[in-house]
Formats: sequence, structure tokens, C-alpha cells
Amino acid sequence: MEYKGITRDDLFRLADNRFRNSKAYYEENKEIIKSTVTVPMRQLAGIIGEELLSVDPMMNTIPTKMVSRVRRDTRYTKDKSLYRENMWIMFMRPKHEWRGYPCMWFEVTPVNYSMGVGFYGDEPGLLETFRKALRENPEEFKKAAQKCEKSGSVMFKNSYKRPFPGCPEGLEAYYNLKDVGFIKFSDSLDDLKDETIIEIMRETYKAYTPMYQFLLSVSDEYFSKEK
Repeated sequence: MEYKGITRDDLFRLADNRFRNSKAYYEENKEIIKSTVTVPMRQLAGIIGEELLSVDPMMNTIPTKMVSRVRRDTRYTKDKSLYRENMWIMFMRPKHEWRGYPCMWFEVTPVNYSMGVGFYGDEPGLLETFRKALRENPEEFKKAAQKCEKSGSVMFKNSYKRPFPGCPEGLEAYYNLKDVGFIKFSDSLDDLKDETIIEIMRETYKAYTPMYQFLLSVSDEYFSKEK
């Protein structure tokens, strides 16, 4: 699969479509938006997704199911804008079958692109299992976190105000997290024009792999208890 690239003009067109918020305008420009943004994102999903099967053989690798849609689902949000100006790829197991499992992702906007790894702890029991894993394997987590940080990523900072007991020394910043993960941003949109972005993604996800696998083991332990 060959990556055809995404330009600043392509992202501006996506943003303009959101600004106009017009079904007629979108229908008029649908094919060019698809060919210049959606298709290249699917190409990235296919290239990187196949490589990430070595990290998690159960990861979804169907590009059409990995890449977000331009048309927004407005049923459950106050924002009723019809279209989005950002697009993303989710490198993860099929979410409906593997809820609460970690993911790696890639997102583009008109002003930057970003990559991340983590999971959202919307189940208290999952976060308790995460804290248990920190107590039992603090060094493994520290090494994984250090690799993320060396890639230029920063930790999510959404934490509980009330500290939980039993935190291992040196893990105070992580022990009370509500959402667990790391993310990095770049405003170098010219990286998206060619295969430069593929190499950046490869190196970043290589750094994220120990964290993904640590979180994978957390999810496995938690959901094995549910069954």
C-alpha cells in the first residue's frame, strides 16, 4: 500500500467544510475530501496497522474501521456541527468486543498532528487493577513510561484529587490517574506530505509498545475476573 500524502491545503479544506457546516457544500466537495484526507489516512492505517500486529495479533487492521468519518455523530453531543476538522486512526482491538482495552492512535488537525497510547478508565475496577499492577510491577511500568517520555510524549494529567493508598515510591504522578496514557504533538504539518510521517509513526509506536503491552496485561487481568 502506497501513502499518497496529506497537505496543509487538504487540511484547510477539511476545516473549511466544518466552518461552512453545509450538507450541500460537503456533497459538492465529498470526493476531493475523501481522496485527499480520508484515503491517505486509511493508507497510513493499513501500512502501520499491519506492522503493529507483531505488538498485538488481535488488533483490528481493517482501514475503513480504523479511520474516523468526516460526518459527525451528533446524537449524543450538544455540539450539532455536521462535520469534523480532525481525523484520527485507532490502532486497537475491535472496540465493541474489547471494551476497556488500550489503543495507540494518530490524529491530524489543521494546525498539528498527534500520537498517543493509553486507555480511558471509565470502569473503577479497571483502574484498581492498574494500581495493583503498579504495586506489583513498578519497575516495568517505570521503564515503559520512560520510553514514552523519551519519544517526546507527555502523560495525561486527569487525576483523582483524593490519593489512593499504597503508591510505590516514584510513581506518585501515575497512581491516581483517571485516564492512563501518553501523547505527543507536532505542528510540523509538512511531515504529512510524504513518507516522513510513516517513519515518525514507526519510531513513536516502537517507543509506545512497552506501555501498550503493560496496559494490555492490566485489561486482560481485569476482564478475566469479569467472566
